Amino acid sequence: MKKVFVYDPTKSDKLSSARGIGRYLQILKESFGASWIFTDDIKRISADFVFINPFYNFLQKPLTFNRVSQKQIAVIHDLIPLKYPSHFPAGIKGYIYILLNKLALKNYDLIVTDSQASKKDIINILRLPDSKIKVIYPCLPKSFSKVVSSKYQVLSKNTLNTNYLILNTKFCLYVGDATWNKNLVNLAKAIKIANVTCVFVGKVFGQGKVASDKALREADCRDNRQSLAEEECHERLDLTHPWQKELKEFLELTKGDRRFIFLGFIPDSELIKLYQQSLFNILPSHDEGFGFSYVESSKFSCPSLLSDISVLREISGGKALFFDPNNPQEIADKIRKIYTDENLRNKIGADAKKRSEFFSSEKFKEKFLSLL
Repeated sequence: MKKVFVYDPTKSDKLSSARGIGRYLQILKESFGASWIFTDDIKRISADFVFINPFYNFLQKPLTFNRVSQKQIAVIHDLIPLKYPSHFPAGIKGYIYILLNKLALKNYDLIVTDSQASKKDIINILRLPDSKIKVIYPCLPKSFSKVVSSKYQVLSKNTLNTNYLILNTKFCLYVGDATWNKNLVNLAKAIKIANVTCVFVGKVFGQGKVASDKALREADCRDNRQSLAEEECHERLDLTHPWQKELKEFLELTKGDRRFIFLGFIPDSELIKLYQQSLFNILPSHDEGFGFSYVESSKFSCPSLLSDISVLREISGGKALFFDPNNPQEIADKIRKIYTDENLRNKIGADAKKRSEFFSSEKFKEKFLSLL
């Protein structure tokens, strides 16, 4: 077996560990850490290596313009910024990088992506042959497979979570980012119509003026996978950036509304407790490359309310309740339905639990090894 080199941006960019690339690298390291080389030093690659770029980013300068090893694999999680350029304006430098990355991609022998939906986008947008693209569904990190302590197993849905200042009330849960494709404006409108409480988890919800300093200290700076520097914990988003237009409108809609609780980026141990306590997980996206929160929540029999889009139908296997992401009233109606019907929640949660078993670490490892 040839040596495998994996580019790891978290070695030099600590903030990347709090993003999707951090989660994916966590899974790769847990699966192959003993036998693969993870580093950000491209110079360490030799011709007899297999080189894996785990986050091929078209909006950044290519890692390399030349072939650096005998076999090269690029992981493209999604093409959402390229698919919706009006919502993700790249600017002059960005368009140059997109062009350069399309040229550099010719040096890669295989493309790995997270879903059949993303594979279809790659074929349509990048004009690559079907045979060059392999779908490998991500799995959950080991932290989600550990036996949960009994003190958490007995938590009721109404248990007060004092760590994150959540009121002793029923709530739904959103875990993710706040870019246009996440559809948070329609979600906010639906929550207001349905008159329910929603907890928001994700680094972006601890960066802007959406949480108190106390909540920031308790939530955003307590990640046990990667401690962030104090100044990084308190950085503020530039809401004038065109990519933040959706977030800015969302913040205006939710300002001062106690039905919206923002926690920032939290460790998996605390996220698991939230999945156990929440009535349901909600993912209202216009588009996704995968949909991690569905698999995470399903692991703990937490039912999901999802956008009726192809990728979420694919990942969930239909084991969820679906809505039109462009219709806040319909989203609100489905929220009320699952919020008030315990039997429905239990049924969807049980089905989702079974579906989560499909995304196993064994399958993930076997599929990757088959490429080598």
